[in-house]
Amino acid sequence: MGGTNMRGVRNVLVLAALVLVIGGCASEATTTEGSSSTDLRPLAFGGERYFKIDWQAGQRDGTSIVSGSVENMYGASAWRVQLLVEGLDEKGRLVNQKVAWLGGDIAPFGSGYFEVPVQKLPHYRVRVFAYDWIQSADLLF
Repeated sequence: MGGTNMRGVRNVLVLAALVLVIGGCASEATTTEGSSSTDLRPLAFGGERYFKIDWQAGQRDGTSIVSGSVENMYGASAWRVQLLVEGLDEKGRLVNQKVAWLGGDIAPFGSGYFEVPVQKLPHYRVRVFAYDWIQSADLLF
C-alpha cells in the first residue's frame, strides 16, 4: 500500500512541476521589442482561412502606423480578435512584434478597422493572433 501511495504522490508532483514549467513558458509569450528570444506565433489556427486582412504602413501625426481592415469570411460573429503585427528588417528578419486588440465584434461577413502604432521598419507582416466565435444558444434548438 505504501508503494502505491508514494507513486501517486510522485505522479502528482511531476504533474505539478509540468504545469509550472508550461505556465511559466506561456507567461513569457508576450510582445517582444527588438528581441527574437520569444517569437510569438498565432494562438488560433485557421485565421488565414476565416479572416482576410488588408493593411498598409503609413504615418499619423508623425507616428508610424500599420492600419487596415479585417474581414470575417465566416458565418458567425468573431470577438476578442487580436492581431499580431510584426516588424521586419530589410532582409525579412523579425525585429519586433506587437499584439493588438481589434476591438468590438466582427459580424458574419463583416469587417473591423485597426490602426497600430509601430516602430518604423522597412517591412511589416500582419496576422490574426487569436479570436473566438460568438455562439448563440438559439442555434442549439
